[in-house]
Amino acid sequence: MHKRLKKLIEMISEIFEENHIEKVGKITKFVQRKSSLSAKEFLAFNIFSSHDMCDKSLAKLCSRMEAQSGILISPQALNQRYNAKAVEFMRQIFVELLCKQNKLLENEKNNLKILFNRVILNDATSFILPKEFKEEFKGSGGSASGAAVKIQLQYELLTGQFMCCDIEKGSRNDADYLGTMSKYIKPKDLKLADLGYYKVSYLKEIDDKKAFFISKIKSDTRIYKKNPNPERHKNGNIKKSTQYIKIDISELITPLREGESIELKDIYIGSKKHLKARLIVTKLTSENKKKEKLNTKEMFKRKEEQIVKGA
Repeated sequence: MHKRLKKLIEMISEIFEENHIEKVGKITKFVQRKSSLSAKEFLAFNIFSSHDMCDKSLAKLCSRMEAQSGILISPQALNQRYNAKAVEFMRQIFVELLCKQNKLLENEKNNLKILFNRVILNDATSFILPKEFKEEFKGSGGSASGAAVKIQLQYELLTGQFMCCDIEKGSRNDADYLGTMSKYIKPKDLKLADLGYYKVSYLKEIDDKKAFFISKIKSDTRIYKKNPNPERHKNGNIKKSTQYIKIDISELITPLREGESIELKDIYIGSKKHLKARLIVTKLTSENKKKEKLNTKEMFKRKEEQIVKGA
């Protein structure tokens, strides 16, 4: 059994009792009368068989369910169970699972609640759809990858609440979602997102609204510091071309030991030099470099598999 799958099974068993799962099923009206397919069995089937459900026929899914749990159900009956109530049931279980795993919510004295009003996380996931959805949900690799869907999620860590969850075409870039993310910025927020959402103008907007961010920067981003001795015109005004000094990250890293970091204050990010921030530079260890290379290879491998599968 895959390690992640085994971990998920253990997590669900530890958090949810069978009676509670059935209770959620009744609250969401997924369970309205006694059936051979219980809420618990439906949950387990969707979680542990989800990797290829979109590619299998209803008849094959029914055969799988019989083999896994001994439940006999017709293709028509199984099809009818996938409705709005089933979606609400799965959503509620997911929300409870996420909240119960959020250790920050269990610690009322956590320093994050003192420093920030909210801690907002943004991330996305995407997966291949059957080719019939190609017109509505274009794949990220163009026509070769067929159909794909992307789910964008905004999550507030300190309350465990979902701020928004949007479904998009798989071909849409994460940076295209910045307009939606911008609507939710408030003073004293801390915004966290990966490089897919990186854009200097967006970070500047966070800063302008008296909020905070933690972000990596792209390797081609220009960074500057103010020149302590700029050249001046005869009238005393500073020559604009000498007001800032461009920083070479490679020169900063060279003298550092593996794993060592340096902090640069009052750094100006981007060619316009209008975003002032604090920059922390860390020299990767040999182990970190290997992980980076491995992660990159796995990313490209997944993309190639998606293109082949969607063709």
